[in-house]
Amino acid sequence: MPDIPEGYGPNPPLKLFERKNIFFCRQPLLAGGDYTTAWKTNVSDKKEFLFITVQIEKQGSSVSKAEKQINTVSEKNFTGKIVQHRNWWHRFYPESFISIPDARMESFYWIQQYKMASATREGKIPIDLMGPWYRHTPWPAYWFNLNMQLIYSPMYAANRLSLAKGLLQMIDAARNNLVLNVPESYRTNTMALGRSGGLDMYSPVKVYKERDTSATDAQLELGNLTWLLHNYWLHYRYTMDPQIKKQLIPLLKQSINYYLQLVYKENDGKWHLPYSYSPEYPGGVTRDCNYDLSLLRWGCQTLLDIAPLDPLSSKWKDILMNLVDYPQDEIGLRIGRDVAFNQSHRHYSHILMVYPLYTMNWDQPENRALILKSLNHWHSFKGALQGYSFTGGASIYATMGEGQKAVDYLNQLLDRYVKSNTMYLETGPVIETPLAAAVSIQDLLLQSWSGKIRVFPAIPDIWKDVAFENLRAEGAFLISASRKDGETEWVRIKSLAGQPCIINPGIKGNLKTSNANATIEPIENGFIRLNLREYEEITLYKNGITDFLVSPVNLNNINQLHFWGRK
Repeated sequence: MPDIPEGYGPNPPLKLFERKNIFFCRQPLLAGGDYTTAWKTNVSDKKEFLFITVQIEKQGSSVSKAEKQINTVSEKNFTGKIVQHRNWWHRFYPESFISIPDARMESFYWIQQYKMASATREGKIPIDLMGPWYRHTPWPAYWFNLNMQLIYSPMYAANRLSLAKGLLQMIDAARNNLVLNVPESYRTNTMALGRSGGLDMYSPVKVYKERDTSATDAQLELGNLTWLLHNYWLHYRYTMDPQIKKQLIPLLKQSINYYLQLVYKENDGKWHLPYSYSPEYPGGVTRDCNYDLSLLRWGCQTLLDIAPLDPLSSKWKDILMNLVDYPQDEIGLRIGRDVAFNQSHRHYSHILMVYPLYTMNWDQPENRALILKSLNHWHSFKGALQGYSFTGGASIYATMGEGQKAVDYLNQLLDRYVKSNTMYLETGPVIETPLAAAVSIQDLLLQSWSGKIRVFPAIPDIWKDVAFENLRAEGAFLISASRKDGETEWVRIKSLAGQPCIINPGIKGNLKTSNANATIEPIENGFIRLNLREYEEITLYKNGITDFLVSPVNLNNINQLHFWGRK
């Protein structure tokens, strides 16, 4: 396949053998070392136990390690291991809770939570495009121009940030290669990341001020690292951990520094970008690529927020004031200056500023017509749309408050693209799209972007009762809420970091509060400002509400009860 990263040739043939009633599959690796899958069956009290382990060695053989692990575990009392395993899951699931009256969508959401925990654990390597579910694939690597970003996107609001740490650890460990990915002539305090690669993140980029005609489309993807660092930033924003911010700042600076070495001014006095590629769009090599303009703007804004006193702050401000406007025409946002959007395209690379960056958003009345026009035009071309085209569209509709349209998009995903086991398949298996759909469901219930939290911002009219507990918001807030008969009853907010809280609780009428000493400052459009200390909690509720427990809601269609498993 032409999309396989350079140097990703096939590994040597695997070797199958048996020793001392243990079966082995040893896979030598071109990169050095091997990994071994070992398994053994024990029969006890008419029960059959299958023990499996996978071990890896970067140098030498992992066979002896696999054999030792099988023998160690299988000789022990397995009952204790089962209890330990179940206890882990019993701790995992209650980290957050949602209940919606659509059984299929609710069941789908919970299976995505299961997938996340099955695919990685704290301290483990990041999830690839398949996770642990093997099938022949044309994509045997990490993909950095959407897939990795979407894979990790549902972990933040779901309050499962321990699972997301592996992504941060991979980026931190790959700093040297991220520098080497930049052309040597620009390799001064810069970083970049190409389309795809391995755990070491070595994937060179070849964007110059003057176009290198030998560069492939993949090598012209300039913004992939910046977008991946958006996930790093989300991890910071959802935890407000100062150590994560400290680690992020030099990474984001170096990613943006590559842009700063490439921008140039024309007669209009504006900063422009040279030729780069908008991921996946056929013929998408263009100057002033909207994919990169979006990421450059977001990067400069974010750096000014988290490092306002940095010596480069004046340069970031200059970029924000004088960067060329997003190329657009009468039918919406273009791919870039030289390329119109005029054919079907599954990727939303040209509207990244709308979602997930939110630097252009529905709170800006001057941009609403452009956002809606661009979304409609994107989906007017049907041929190349795929599953994540509908998750992206659903989340954009959710930011508009269009809950029914968002649900319609999600139902198209479930009807047309998701398999009977909730997995997703294009040419090969890809795990990111169902996980991205979990984000779109979260966006119906809770949104936090541009420093504001929105509770039940996009609930379709048919969903009269909805509840959730401990969904996490930017600023490190745990939010719980209940909605009955189409109205929000109460919202509970717990601050984990003592940050200012701007929230629209969506409660009609006069707000009641569990904290008589709390200061509630009305702002506008239903938003209020709360000042909560670290670990302080407050409940906002409407008059007459006395029950503040989160309970599962009734289904709209009882016949859906067993969709994708028991409720």
